[in-house]
Amino acid sequence: MALQISAAHSLARLAGTLAFADAGVQNSRIRLYATQQPNLGQDPGDLPLVEILLAKPCGEIGVTGLQLIQAQAGGDMVSMTGVAVWARWINGNEEIVADGVVSDGAGEGDFKLAGTTGTQLYAGARALLGQVTLI
Repeated sequence: MALQISAAHSLARLAGTLAFADAGVQNSRIRLYATQQPNLGQDPGDLPLVEILLAKPCGEIGVTGLQLIQAQAGGDMVSMTGVAVWARWINGNEEIVADGVVSDGAGEGDFKLAGTTGTQLYAGARALLGQVTLI
């Protein structure tokens, strides 16, 4: 049987994640990459296709978990054309919060794009963060 934690403990963990993600002067950001996902902390292998700026605070804790919030409701400008494969979430101190897989809203990715079928991004377009919830 796997370790089970209480609801209060789960909320405390999410509050800690939110505090860490919001640490630093800058806003927390999610960078989407077209490269093969490296091990956590390793060089991403190229520049990001887009950097999604999160609000500050970067999310809200509700009954379903921590929901991330994009700062720009209209999305962030995509700088390079490519297929987003994975993402790196960083805090305002440039420290890694998490790495994960990218998918469209219907997919199983850790980070989801809204308004797309698949994860193809085009330079000059805008990237919208879909529902991203940590539980």
